[in-house]
Amino acid sequence: MASRGTQVYWRLPHIGLREAFHVLTDSSSGQTSFRQCKLFAFSGAVVELPDAAKDARLRISLLALGYNEALSLTFISPESAQQFSSAEPLLLANPLSDEASAMRTSLLPGMIDMLGWNLNRGTASVRLFEAGHIFEKTATARDEKKRIALGATGNANAANVHEKPRPYSFFDLKGDLETLFSTFAGTVIYDTQTPAYLHPGRSARALLKGATIAQFGQIHPDLAATRKLRQEVFAAEVYLDVLYQQQLRQPTYAAPPKFPAVDRDFSFVFADATEFDQIRAAVAALNLPDLRAFAPAETFRGLPDKTGQSQGDYGFVDNVAEPKPIIYERNDTKDD
Repeated sequence: MASRGTQVYWRLPHIGLREAFHVLTDSSSGQTSFRQCKLFAFSGAVVELPDAAKDARLRISLLALGYNEALSLTFISPESAQQFSSAEPLLLANPLSDEASAMRTSLLPGMIDMLGWNLNRGTASVRLFEAGHIFEKTATARDEKKRIALGATGNANAANVHEKPRPYSFFDLKGDLETLFSTFAGTVIYDTQTPAYLHPGRSARALLKGATIAQFGQIHPDLAATRKLRQEVFAAEVYLDVLYQQQLRQPTYAAPPKFPAVDRDFSFVFADATEFDQIRAAVAALNLPDLRAFAPAETFRGLPDKTGQSQGDYGFVDNVAEPKPIIYERNDTKDD
């Protein structure tokens, strides 16, 4: 939105029109009203917002993953503001109601309400996302941060001739987030340090270069019961102000190898507390030019070592682009 004097311009993307309005302020009540005026000619360059490309990339990805865009109220209750954030909320001087007397400190209260609203009206499978801002009180004024929230419940896929419906799970949500994070440069790692409103065994935190970029997982059963949710609900909140510090991943091109790549199986024994992110980071530090992929295949935990400590047997598969042909069997014979 750009302004010039007392005229404010809105671009209506769904209608495709641009209208101008005069802003009229009632000095007695302090309320603002708008009066439509005539359209007039406009000339000048259109300036794209700094994060427009990143916003568009995330939105297109979420729509392709089956999420529908939604919009919730900016006002929530003070209890919800404190439950979903450790920041001090901004309270309204003249609220519409007690349930909407604080500026939201998280997008999750509104997301959970929208999912519950759909469940109460017979829509059992829902996927929503909302992009917006949250507000926190600071020592001087306020802080406004950009967020995006995801919410899902019900089935991960519809019934078809090939497979039966499968319930939406934590791993579906994690996979969708990994798709979003893959569009940005850097390696994302995960740990289990999550807030109390998420299920402790079905939640995770995503970090990029040591900074938290998302909290996600199943809504805690106690909170779900309080909000009268009829089934398991999964939600995520992505901190766009932190994620957008990274650049979009640019496509790179390389000549295809002359010989086909091969998959190789490896098996290692590590301490039971070892996480795959640690193993992947160690492999990445080797900077192997021909390594194209490295992924876990299977895990066996709880195997005791000689000292009685628990350890795990991890199986991995890598994909290597070979610069030269591989001879698996020596053959020195010559044709007679």
